[in-house]
Amino acid sequence: MSESRRALRERSVPAGVGAPSPAPVPSPTPAPVAEPRRVPEGTLLGVEPGQPTLRSADPKPPLGRGGWPLPTLTARQQRPRRWWAHPAFIVSGILTFLSMAGMAAWMIVSALTATDVVVTGLTVTDSQGTLHVDWSGPDAVYSLYALNGDGQIVDLSGQVRGGTDAWLPAAANLYDADTCFVVREAGLDADVTLNTADLAAQGAQSACVADAQPAG
Repeated sequence: MSESRRALRERSVPAGVGAPSPAPVPSPTPAPVAEPRRVPEGTLLGVEPGQPTLRSADPKPPLGRGGWPLPTLTARQQRPRRWWAHPAFIVSGILTFLSMAGMAAWMIVSALTATDVVVTGLTVTDSQGTLHVDWSGPDAVYSLYALNGDGQIVDLSGQVRGGTDAWLPAAANLYDADTCFVVREAGLDADVTLNTADLAAQGAQSACVADAQPAG
């Protein structure tokens, strides 16, 4: 066979005839599909501790600037103060109690220190330069004191004559124009004073030279 015929025959034969076919490629095996997890009906997902809430029955808040971010504070209502809790009432009650307690203490002390000898009717009479100090009282021993203007206290009990009077001559220099006399029961252990309350507690009385009356 000539070369020209052989070449013509090869061109007339379809491509792939007589050639070995390639091996078929196996198809991939599909992966097994996992069954979905079944959740009991009525169970809410995402409400366990540490999990965010997935859904909520409340409507979603609008985006953007809405209300004031801080809570609104309301003024606390002040209860009216009771009349017995007012500071003025409390202070007045304390002062009243202290005054009553002081009065009670003074009455107790006065009762304990009271004497049965009470001087009454103390008078000072000027008789031609001699002062006559006279008083009334029960039969007892009395003390006579002169309180001079400079605060000096002089015991003149030795000048008492007749039990309820005393004669004080001006020449003896036993007093001056500012002198006051105090007469009380002898033997009392208390300060000599012109205080009215102390004189009443001691059963004493006082009279001053400035109040002396001329002898009639």
